[in-house]
Amino acid sequence: MSVLVIGAAGAVGKRLIGALASRGERIVAVDKAPELPESIRHLVMHAETNKDVRDFYTMQRIFQRHRFVHTVWNLAAPLSVETARNPKIAEQVTINGMRNVLWAMYEARVKKILFTDSIGSFGALAPRESCTARWLTEHPMQDPGSDYGRQKRGVRRLLKEFWNAGGDPRWAVLPGVLHSESTWGHGTTEYALEALLTAANCLSGKQETFQCPIEPTVRLPMIYVDDLTRGLLALQDADESQLREPERGYALPGVSFTAEELFKEIRFHVPSFEYNIQIDQNMNTFANLWPDTLSTSEPLRDLGYQSSVGFRELVFKVLIAHRDRLMT
Repeated sequence: MSVLVIGAAGAVGKRLIGALASRGERIVAVDKAPELPESIRHLVMHAETNKDVRDFYTMQRIFQRHRFVHTVWNLAAPLSVETARNPKIAEQVTINGMRNVLWAMYEARVKKILFTDSIGSFGALAPRESCTARWLTEHPMQDPGSDYGRQKRGVRRLLKEFWNAGGDPRWAVLPGVLHSESTWGHGTTEYALEALLTAANCLSGKQETFQCPIEPTVRLPMIYVDDLTRGLLALQDADESQLREPERGYALPGVSFTAEELFKEIRFHVPSFEYNIQIDQNMNTFANLWPDTLSTSEPLRDLGYQSSVGFRELVFKVLIAHRDRLMT
């Protein structure tokens, strides 16, 4: 039996494939890129590259070729800022792409699919503290304030229909993801990664001033990538009887902090770190819509998941990893 990962070359896809391979899973990797990154090429059993999730017949043929797939991860979706720049293409990938995948799965009689939702699904009316994925299912018509959030809502609607048809859909609401790679994506919470990379450049002798694109007092939920991977695998592995949340959606909590708190912690390690405030209207709008913290009780109760990396450790891990990479 195999796990099929769509969007395999993306940031989450690469980490997920590494974790799946380390425990002996047979992986079919699907991506629109002409080839997989070298870091995961040797980890997959089959690579389906140059494949566009927007083409139903392409998805159909992939499932016909790989008859032993038991679980699907659909990670094909642009990030918040990318969606704001080109919402029509983002909708084709996010919603139409998921519809194509679900149709192909239904034909192939594959039941389990997992999807990474986002804090971008929450709008101004969402709770600021201990926000749950359940709130999204209980308020299906709330306005998330962005095309990005509305497209995620469209995917959740498709997953609910798939569940009613006998499928096993599961989804995780992701906060901002912090890691030590040189690039990740173009989302709102990436400001924290860019600040840490700027600080690492200072350590290696390249003095720069970071331009902060959001209000420095806005608190946002974040998660270290190792915690994220553990949470995603816990959601995949959970027996259906364990999943007590409506529509099987779970927020994956990590830590929450403001830009001011981040910069103060960075200066503890890098006193020469400097920043200015240069507001990006798109990013700042998103940041002010999203909750401050995510609930910890539901993922702990049903998935046995809780974050293990705290704020200070997270900053240190990312900063030192960037420094070491820049100095090699």
